[in-house]
Amino acid sequence: MDEIARGIAMASLILQSSLLRSLVANGAMTRAQALNVIEKALAASHGKGSSKEEQDVALVTVQTLQGVREGLADVVN
Repeated sequence: MDEIARGIAMASLILQSSLLRSLVANGAMTRAQALNVIEKALAASHGKGSSKEEQDVALVTVQTLQGVREGLADVVN
């Protein structure tokens, strides 16, 4: 995975994090609903990809989503 693709992937996941935090903070979504969104994204990302590059993408995605989950937990606690 090249650095440009990694940056784009991380930016999109950071955007997801910001949107989820905002939705929870404004009462449009419960904490449980937001965590469910993240859990579904994590489940979809695990074990994906047969090539080295695809596995790298999945690893970065999972690591970033775990950070999103932890960040969301910090905001709502």
